[in-house]
Amino acid sequence: MKKIFFDVGANFGTSSIHKAKSDPETIVYAFEPTPELILHLKTQTFYLKNYNVVGKAVSDYEGMATFNIAGQADWGCSSLLEFSDKSKTDWPGRTDFLVTKQIQVEVIRLDNFIAKNNIDIIDYFHCDTQGSDLDVLYGLGEKISIIKEGTIEAAVKQDILYKNQNTVMECVEFLKMNNFEVVSVSSNDPEFNEANIHFKNKLYL
Repeated sequence: MKKIFFDVGANFGTSSIHKAKSDPETIVYAFEPTPELILHLKTQTFYLKNYNVVGKAVSDYEGMATFNIAGQADWGCSSLLEFSDKSKTDWPGRTDFLVTKQIQVEVIRLDNFIAKNNIDIIDYFHCDTQGSDLDVLYGLGEKISIIKEGTIEAAVKQDILYKNQNTVMECVEFLKMNNFEVVSVSSNDPEFNEANIHFKNKLYL
């Protein structure tokens, strides 16, 4: 039986390419707006029929937006949000918190994407959109109920990396309100500035 894996903010595909390669029965949808990373994903997966690269940003609205590209290290700090002042003072040793260019990108909501692609169940939902993961969940609308299990990222400390980024407290509260059990909240860095939130739909426990 086919399984569906969403990788929102796919970056280099670290969380999803291996999954597609190792399990042909898993269909991956990898969402990534950075042109250089879109090219990388397509180059690495062109022969995989079960890997779909969606070159768009994801949030709780549809339209165009400015995307801030941080083209250093693993390009993993690029975001729809702007870096905060705290990113310069409260996160020592990081030199990649710097916007190298800005581009206009298309932004989509996932409820519309899911409806257009006739997706009934999302077996695993991985999301790392650098400060906007809760907005991605908002953009699922009622379709959030079809997620079986997933992981998102959020700030432990207010505005620690981006202005107006989503916090762990906000995300946990929203997940619990939508029938999910929070399985774990684990540190994402030595400073414990951000955390990964692992959750499961109570219908599938």
